[in-house]
Amino acid sequence: DALPILWIPTLHGETSIDFATMLFEKASVVVAAGSSYGKHGEGYIRISLTVSDKRLQEAMQRIKNALR
Repeated sequence: DALPILWIPTLHGETSIDFATMLFEKASVVVAAGSSYGKHGEGYIRISLTVSDKRLQEAMQRIKNALR
């Protein structure tokens, strides 16, 4: 079975590395930079949905707060 994964575009033309770093530094949320998966992944981050719904909700709230 494949893992549930989300590919989400970065904002404002940021690189995937810069966006992933910002989420780590401001929200304490770890995501994968899309560029780690090849040139077509640039401009995206990858979120693997392998934790509990409660942890995902917490991470999404942290991300929301960091983007304000």
